[in-house]
Amino acid sequence: MIKELKYISLILIVLFTSSCKGQIQNKSQFNNEPDKESTHKYGAGDVVNRGYLDKSGNIWFTTLREGVFKYDGKIFTNFSVKDGLCSNTVNAVVEDDKGIMWFGTAKGLCSYDGTNFINIPLPQDDSQSVSPETGLPSRQTETILSLIQASNGDFWIGTDAKGAYRYDGKTFTSFLKFKGKIQPEDYVYNNCITSIIEDKNGHIWICSFTHGGLNEFDGNTMIHHALKDGYGDGMISTSSMDKNGNLWFGTRNGGIYKYDYKNFENIADTKTGEQIAMASVLEDRNSTFWIASFARKGAYKYDGESFIPLDVEGSEKLNDIKFISEDKDGNIWFGGRYGLLWRYDGEVLKDFTQLKRN
Repeated sequence: MIKELKYISLILIVLFTSSCKGQIQNKSQFNNEPDKESTHKYGAGDVVNRGYLDKSGNIWFTTLREGVFKYDGKIFTNFSVKDGLCSNTVNAVVEDDKGIMWFGTAKGLCSYDGTNFINIPLPQDDSQSVSPETGLPSRQTETILSLIQASNGDFWIGTDAKGAYRYDGKTFTSFLKFKGKIQPEDYVYNNCITSIIEDKNGHIWICSFTHGGLNEFDGNTMIHHALKDGYGDGMISTSSMDKNGNLWFGTRNGGIYKYDYKNFENIADTKTGEQIAMASVLEDRNSTFWIASFARKGAYKYDGESFIPLDVEGSEKLNDIKFISEDKDGNIWFGGRYGLLWRYDGEVLKDFTQLKRN
């Protein structure tokens, strides 16, 4: 157990190392590759961890050390603490129904209306709160890992240790703070919520990476999906929804699971039995399923039976992928460790790792 928890802690450190005025700090319009003098040296902790397409067609990329990049198809714009961003460690992004951008950071929520950044901290207990069942506390945290706005307008927020919150614009309501396995080293709950998604019925699915499994909120009741349904040891890294409303979950060691509102189906290569751990899944506008992993090399297409490696020039460099996103033109973007950011237009895979900075 101790070895397993040390492994979990290492993953979490790498994944999530954890009112202002906004000015545009850095714009980059490029025609040429950056020269050697302008090359930035990235380390393993430099992760591009989310890609998000807004309503205007801009795609936003969040990072663990460089703040946020916005790309309008021609120009990259970087926002950091120098411009008013609440933290350079950003794990999540969403545009609300009023067109305001919201970021989940190491310093709580941060909203951006195109001019100003506003910080909304997470609630902090006056004293360390304890579980009414066990008497053991949860760890305090300011860090947000996941963020969505539900169809009813409420925000759902996943933290790196204190479960989830629902935020209605005024009040934070806590959920699942005392779930997941207790850490034997410090005897506190550390329920880390890496992903949250709303299904086609308006139910909210909360994904724990610390053995808390999946929890489904139907508006009144929190429904826990037990390990008998699958997904390995209850460590969920990602979630997504396809065009038919099916939910897809990536797990630490149980591969990918698809949920059709009746059953959880383990998605493996039918010919080899191969599974992909720590996977992100995207169905693009052409109904192609893309899969990449934060724990292995390569990007893949899934044809319903097999994982087919993307085999184009440069694809061997797609390692430790944290997200897959599609932009307004149908290009597929991959981001991950060592500041990695690549775009695939259906023919050419292009490296934007340095170009986003220059």
